[in-house]
Amino acid sequence: MALDTFNKRSRPAIFRKLSEERFDLLVIGGGITGASVFRDAALRGMKVALVEAKDFASATSGRSSKLIHGGLRYIKNLGLGLAWESCHERNLHIRLNKRLVRPLPFLVPLYRNRGESRLLMRFGMLAYEALSGFNNYRFHSFLSREETLSLAPALPAKGLTGGCLYYDAVINDSRWTMEVLKDGVANSGVAVNYSAVTQLLSENGQVSGARIYDEFSGDQHDVRARAVVNATGIFTDQIRRLDGDRSAKPKRLSKGTHLVFAEEDVPLSTTIVFSSPLDGRSLFLAKHEECFLFGTSDHWEEANPDRPIPATTDVDYLLSSLNRFMPEAQLDRSKVQFVYSGFRPLFTNGDQTDSASVTRADHIEVSASGLVSVVGGKLTTARITAERVLDRVIKLIGRDRSWSNCKTHSVSIGGTNEAVAESLAYWVRRSPRLTSYFRVLYQRYGLDANDICAAITQGSDPTAEPIRAEVQYVCRHEMVCTLEDLIDRRAGFLNWNAEKRLERLRYGAQVIRAELDLSGAEFECQLLAYSEHLKRFHSLPE
Repeated sequence: MALDTFNKRSRPAIFRKLSEERFDLLVIGGGITGASVFRDAALRGMKVALVEAKDFASATSGRSSKLIHGGLRYIKNLGLGLAWESCHERNLHIRLNKRLVRPLPFLVPLYRNRGESRLLMRFGMLAYEALSGFNNYRFHSFLSREETLSLAPALPAKGLTGGCLYYDAVINDSRWTMEVLKDGVANSGVAVNYSAVTQLLSENGQVSGARIYDEFSGDQHDVRARAVVNATGIFTDQIRRLDGDRSAKPKRLSKGTHLVFAEEDVPLSTTIVFSSPLDGRSLFLAKHEECFLFGTSDHWEEANPDRPIPATTDVDYLLSSLNRFMPEAQLDRSKVQFVYSGFRPLFTNGDQTDSASVTRADHIEVSASGLVSVVGGKLTTARITAERVLDRVIKLIGRDRSWSNCKTHSVSIGGTNEAVAESLAYWVRRSPRLTSYFRVLYQRYGLDANDICAAITQGSDPTAEPIRAEVQYVCRHEMVCTLEDLIDRRAGFLNWNAEKRLERLRYGAQVIRAELDLSGAEFECQLLAYSEHLKRFHSLPE
């Protein structure tokens, strides 16, 4: 399957392919775990398909803290194995996929007789560096009181003794998932969204595929495969029940809420990490995409595994914590540009009272029918989780001689760092006025940005072409089906508030309608639906 057929118009052909061929592997779930399994399998030469009930990265993988991090707090909880693995995966991606994974300094302010002591922080940071193989992007450093205040003027000065600066990384989680998925498609994998699994197929008591329902046509299709992986995260138990697991009952879900502030409203020049004055939980205010992302709340919630709505208690907890710690910043409800909540797919027996203490490690199970389910895991370690999943799959169905070993540790996503830099430099020389926009395009799309830049510069007025060219690219190569897909998970920015998102859709209405084959009435209907979606899921609760 080629990326030029990975679009809404090609869905009939994709479903024919899914129905007519027998695959080595069918992956259910289009979040980062499923996408990583899909890409790994495709790079090995396996015949692989992936189906997603809604849009790719529309659940947990598009509502995360947007960090690729080693997990400093895991050390405190003695989760050294997960911290070691997370640190090494973070360093690998910074080196291999630097356009997507951006190293970022994190500042921990240190106070006299409050929070972690300087001595304890020194031991903790040395352990963190050791777990990283002393191969972090930059070695940590301790700052004086003056240096700390120069980076974070809004910090309370009373009792401040200095700070510790260390490095983790930030990422656009939905773009990361999309780029991983696209790389699988570019390597002959077959993927489709809005295709819910309604039944698992079996032969001689063993799972042999799935029946899927196309949300747009209403048609059902049977997809046959030698192995099936259930990588549906918070929806894992729904697929298990289709496999006949009656013990798979709805579990408590861990919910996290995040607030987005405009960069100019936050009197900081770097990311800070601090403990909530309310309960001691670790919080962060991270500089990211021309804004500051603040999070995260973390608590159990009795709910169906659907899109969570930000609750008043979540927002009040975050704002109260921030204003008690850093009152001079004056960051209140009026400064919040955007809000979102997400459920975490944690592996737990349900006995833990504090969801923050539950391990983020993955857990892989194989049912009596051969259904492979992966539970837990995190954005940072999804690549290595996928490698473990495929090890189990190969053990289950046997290895084909034509399949290679895992390559994801050595193959960049969307082009090597050198090739991306050279291609970007070419277009910057051609059109210097668009340098900053071209950089964004290459960060998002890798070498595929070459086609977008070419389309932009071919117009009579290059400064008027960017929106059209980018929208055309994502609609033709990234399976955009709705306005929400386009603006929330393909071509939008985290710092855009609801009004800005709707404005950009109206501005690009003509090209969007043409690319998605929408009539004027259909476009307005989707725009209204998206507006209601923003009010329900991304607005502050009254």
